[in-house]
Amino acid sequence: MDDITGLAIFDLDDTLLEGDATGLWTDWLIAKGWIADGEEYRAIWAQQMLDYAAGQLDMEVHLTHLLAPLAGRAVSEVDAEVARFLDAELMPRLYREGLERIHWHRAQNHQVVIISASTAHLVAPLAERLALDAALATALETEQGCYNGRACGIRTFREGKLAALKAWQQQHASHSAGVPSWGYSDSRNDLALLEFVDHPFAVHPDPTLASLAQQRAWQTLRWQ
Repeated sequence: MDDITGLAIFDLDDTLLEGDATGLWTDWLIAKGWIADGEEYRAIWAQQMLDYAAGQLDMEVHLTHLLAPLAGRAVSEVDAEVARFLDAELMPRLYREGLERIHWHRAQNHQVVIISASTAHLVAPLAERLALDAALATALETEQGCYNGRACGIRTFREGKLAALKAWQQQHASHSAGVPSWGYSDSRNDLALLEFVDHPFAVHPDPTLASLAQQRAWQTLRWQ
């Protein structure tokens, strides 16, 4: 890539994507039979999403629940299932205007990064399909080629997203230092990230973020 002139940071769930990638993945796994008691699993998930919307989600409890169906499964098996899931469920749900905004940033020679609270086994292959520069998401531990049901590294949630971005910027300082930045998110949970960038955008914002965006004169977008 030629000299970088900017950095664009996109949230995924309910921002670029119509819906929640992890919730859609949960439904996919239940349909595949990877989750034995789908009704109970969905009930726990639904409560955790209410906690998320209220800014009260316990991320460690959430990750334990989320990753349990992958424990003991080969990475290659999960990767193959993720590829089918992306084709069937995620790619068709990406907002056209969100993709157009990505293309605009690329045309300006901006680096484009997704930062998501969804886990890396979903976010990284999606970012690769979109030819983005990086996917920052919570990584999963493996043992002898299998997932063990645990997460590792920075949890890319709330302030963790900003920590992950800063760590990535340190690794790519020669590219992204000193350039203007844009940020796109729907959620109050990404406030730290939106406050960090030069040009914050509230995309389909939740009520709390919508109010803050209005108070701070941040532009609100409603992509189709």
